[in-house]
Amino acid sequence: PSVQKLIIERARVHAKPVIVATQMLESMITNPRPTRAEASDVANAVLDGTDAVMLSGETSVGRYPIKTVRTMGQIIEAVEAGSFGVPPLNHVPRTKRGVLSYAARDIGERLSARALVAFTQSGDTVRRLARLHSRLPLLAFTPEQAVRSQLSLTWGTETFLVEFVDSTDAMIRQVDQAMLSIERSRPGDLVVIVAGSPPGTVGSTNLIRVHRLGEDDHA
Repeated sequence: PSVQKLIIERARVHAKPVIVATQMLESMITNPRPTRAEASDVANAVLDGTDAVMLSGETSVGRYPIKTVRTMGQIIEAVEAGSFGVPPLNHVPRTKRGVLSYAARDIGERLSARALVAFTQSGDTVRRLARLHSRLPLLAFTPEQAVRSQLSLTWGTETFLVEFVDSTDAMIRQVDQAMLSIERSRPGDLVVIVAGSPPGTVGSTNLIRVHRLGEDDHA
């Protein structure tokens, strides 16, 4: 367990996706319920801050593949709904994108924003935000299908595939259109946007913007 915790923490420090896998619910290959130890293993992986947990033999050759997936999902949901959060990173960021991710998280939580929003060409900005495990929803906007697929492994991230635009104002319009189309958001809700200006260059993240959905920031 201590080695697992160390590996997960190192992955979070470097903003790399981390998956905990192999024999997580092994007894469910032949039994309809996991052991208490197996349930604890899944729960601890979530509490350690992993991005994903993975099944293998339980679903490929096991007798109860659907029930196994459902059971793992229930364990994850129960842990994430509990009062114990993922421990904060013992890490002082030394890069511009690292500092911006901490700042955006702090601004969003202090303002009780509806969401953190990140525009990304490579996925790096989103992973730097996701590793902080903010209580706010994290929405990623990218014009790259490959990046969208990769971010499906990133903790707590909902990804939108959007057309590439060449101005910050156009990016904000994309945020308005996407967020106001889902029932969780309303006009006037605050969001904190992290992006690069001008858009389109990998590694150019240099902007944090507080925006009210549906409103003209220049008015």
